Amino acid sequence: MASGSRSKKLGFSGEKWHFIGILGSGMRSLARYAVQSGASVSGSDLQRCPAMKELQELGVSISLEQDGRGLDAGVDLVIASQAIPEDNRELRRARQLGLEVVCYPEMLGRLMEHKVGIGVAGTHGKSTTASIISFTLRQGGLDPSFLIGADVPQLGGGAQCGSGRHVVVEACEYKRSFLQLSPKIAVITNVDEDHLDYYYDIWDIRQAFSDFAEGVGEDGLLVANADDENTRMIVETAGAPTVTFGIEDKDADYRAERLWRAKVHSNFDLVYHGERIGRFSTRLYGTHSILNILAGIAVCHQAGMEFEDIQRAIENFAGPARRMQLLGTPWGVSVITDYAHHPNEIRASIEAAHQQFPKRRIFVLFQPHQHSRTRKMLSELADSFRTAWVTYVSQIYAARDSQEERRSVDGMDLVRQMNHIGLLGHYVPDFEELEDLIVGDVIMDDVVLVMGAGDIWKVANDIIPMIEDKGRRQIAA
Repeated sequence: MASGSRSKKLGFSGEKWHFIGILGSGMRSLARYAVQSGASVSGSDLQRCPAMKELQELGVSISLEQDGRGLDAGVDLVIASQAIPEDNRELRRARQLGLEVVCYPEMLGRLMEHKVGIGVAGTHGKSTTASIISFTLRQGGLDPSFLIGADVPQLGGGAQCGSGRHVVVEACEYKRSFLQLSPKIAVITNVDEDHLDYYYDIWDIRQAFSDFAEGVGEDGLLVANADDENTRMIVETAGAPTVTFGIEDKDADYRAERLWRAKVHSNFDLVYHGERIGRFSTRLYGTHSILNILAGIAVCHQAGMEFEDIQRAIENFAGPARRMQLLGTPWGVSVITDYAHHPNEIRASIEAAHQQFPKRRIFVLFQPHQHSRTRKMLSELADSFRTAWVTYVSQIYAARDSQEERRSVDGMDLVRQMNHIGLLGHYVPDFEELEDLIVGDVIMDDVVLVMGAGDIWKVANDIIPMIEDKGRRQIAA
């Protein structure tokens, strides 16, 4: 997407940067990073979200029009989200003015050129793993920079311009955008079928990750999940020095053994090159979380931290927002919000909920993400709710879907498939109706898992006072 008559060395202080699609998860983190670095930042998007107010409080001017009126010849750099089409009016206006235009992943690549880049790739777990690495490095006094596609309360958000030599970024595989990065340490958490609106099949996806791994070079380091079959295939052909992590693979360099779950934390023994290092404790639940933590341990240890310092940081890490985040317990009902939207993520999150709340009913409120993903993964999606007590499915959150895709499938199709395999599912497209139904259904000690990558997080926030009010009325009666 890079274009324009001007192209100059990356700078921040005193420059004017404009973001098209500024409220996307990665874009808003980059905007925050730019503000901290001294740039004057403006941007545009089409819909409000909670992050809009936070950016405005930092002095960012945001328009909800995307009509190009915020652009003039004095803008030094325009950063466009990958979701922005070429015929976008604001993007066309930037080109007409001869402004330098770069896409989001290209900008991340530029930032990595000035620091020791740590790129966290993988179909699942990127935000959590990048958060673990950033938090642990900060706790170790290394003051990293980071750009994470999630809010991390313990880090003060999803972005920071630190004084240390490391920069941690999520390396997204969509449209092979991570190939524009230049990490010295590259992480692959797992490789799975996803983004099939762009990739042809799993072979095509593996090839993209292989190209990412090869880009690290002989002077870099690849940190890879030895338990994941697709990742192992990539490691076999990677030219970079590699360290592995895992639970099942006995030969993994960093390995978790003797996993044990308590009410408020999980524990495991860390084994490094066959030597038992010690007992690690974490507030995160689920086997997938342990694998993410192992990846973080491996990166931070290779970056020079001692195991005992890493151990203390891991024990204190609470996780990013909307990753099995407990929002509240009104009337004894645990309300959790989670970002999972892929079948394997959904299974992992429901499993983690069962581990954290054994013998309790798990109600799932799910918003499918993308019509294309729902249509192509309909059977796998339906099966992923097998251990939920009941699942309520809302209308699909459309993202990058064509009108033809939107007509091809809706949330009712997913519910029909669930019912076909004997699972209890209900289609409730309207959020207000969904809120009324779940508040009416739950009783004390139930768990409500509000899940999806769209805007269903609003439901999680709304039902907490509603359930609290129901509890008061029950007690009064």
